[in-house]
Amino acid sequence: MKVFLKEGKTQKISFNGPVRTGLFLQSKNFLINGYKEFQRDFVNTLSATAPGIWGASNLAYYSNSDECQADTLRGEPIIPSYFVTRILKDNYLLDILDKHNLQSTIEAPPFKREFSPAEENREIGPSPATFLISSIEIRMNDFGYGCVIFSGAIKANRDLDIVEFKELGANLAPLLNTYYDIFRNTFETVWKSIPKDVLLNTSFIAGKNSRDSRKYYMGLNRPIGHMIYVMRILEIACSSDEEFIEAKKEYIPALFSQDEKYVCDSSLDENMSIYTGYGNYVVIYQEQKVSHWQRSLLSRVMRVIDVFYVMFEEVTENLIYLNNSINLDDAAPNPKELEDKARMLVEYRAKSEFFRAIYDDYDNHTDPQSLKIWRDVEENWDTEDRLYALKNQLDLSGHIHDRLMSDLGSIHNRKVNAFILIFTVLGMIAFILNLIDFTQNSDEFTAPDNLRLMILGLMAFIIFGFTLRIVKNSEKH
Repeated sequence: MKVFLKEGKTQKISFNGPVRTGLFLQSKNFLINGYKEFQRDFVNTLSATAPGIWGASNLAYYSNSDECQADTLRGEPIIPSYFVTRILKDNYLLDILDKHNLQSTIEAPPFKREFSPAEENREIGPSPATFLISSIEIRMNDFGYGCVIFSGAIKANRDLDIVEFKELGANLAPLLNTYYDIFRNTFETVWKSIPKDVLLNTSFIAGKNSRDSRKYYMGLNRPIGHMIYVMRILEIACSSDEEFIEAKKEYIPALFSQDEKYVCDSSLDENMSIYTGYGNYVVIYQEQKVSHWQRSLLSRVMRVIDVFYVMFEEVTENLIYLNNSINLDDAAPNPKELEDKARMLVEYRAKSEFFRAIYDDYDNHTDPQSLKIWRDVEENWDTEDRLYALKNQLDLSGHIHDRLMSDLGSIHNRKVNAFILIFTVLGMIAFILNLIDFTQNSDEFTAPDNLRLMILGLMAFIIFGFTLRIVKNSEKH
């Protein structure tokens, strides 16, 4: 196989990975008041609080100041792709790396085939390549997730073919989590700076989750700030038509499966080809004919859909965990616990439905090229199965909630029936006492009769014991 990257040369690459931010905003409040004003003020606050370039997705405008451009861009979605981002580059990057005792370069580990069986855990020889970090961008969505983007270039320490370059990217990806402290520090900065009335109490960093919710929400046990997985996005520039055609013939079979379903060109431009996969994403383009905006669409789409995909998976897992943690066969359920479980189901189900609605809305706000990428990724990743699994768990949670409310209603009905019985007995006793007075047929005042007092006392004791037993039985069931 021919050389892809010669020794001493560099190739641009970016790494993108979804993370849990632990920051949940009250999105429904912004649906009324709008995001832009909040984002503008908040970005100004953060810029004065912590170093870096702070920004927000809803603050961008088109060149002609329109909110929507027909046949090109269809306007901003209701919920932005991220509510705030922090970009660290140049001096900002160097300063924060120095603060956390980190480097701006990462040496790629040797290829596994270069280890002998007896020296499997030892590094032999120099690193085949070095990743030069030019910027780190940390994006935060408003529902507990976000993404981290490492941009830079790989510098070859020796000649590399495309398969070796692919392996390098896979080997470098796990090492990016060594920058975890920067991610979490960013989330904590946002947490400390953001108005608390716009955050939900389910925020991981807040630590305000009730013990009851911890029993039913498995997400609380998951780490904040770690990149869950890492994608590699590669842009290959070609200087001629012949080089463009040759690059597609040479590189794509080596980077992707040969299943036609997973190897399709998502580009609408004849001077550019876009290929998506599970770990590697490639744009091959003619550098004189394709703009930076065109070839960067792949990265921008992936940074949104990748976060959604992780959310689909983890929301579905949380629903499965929540649905299966509720016992519907308890012979003597606690009414307070039933109410807590029912409320939790309603809240989590509402958030999940809201999240699903946001996802369904996103593809209505993309340009044709981005929409094509979005649809191909959905097919390649079998996103429909994720949506189907989520729908099934939402339906199940609805049935469980109905059962809980039915059990709760039965308990309340038994209590009401018990009180009706008590008041019925008291009414009968009052009637009996009135009948006794009537049968005495005496208008004259007489001294209390000891026998009557004993009978009335015995009747009162029996009624009290009977009432107490009914009340205890109703509380127990």
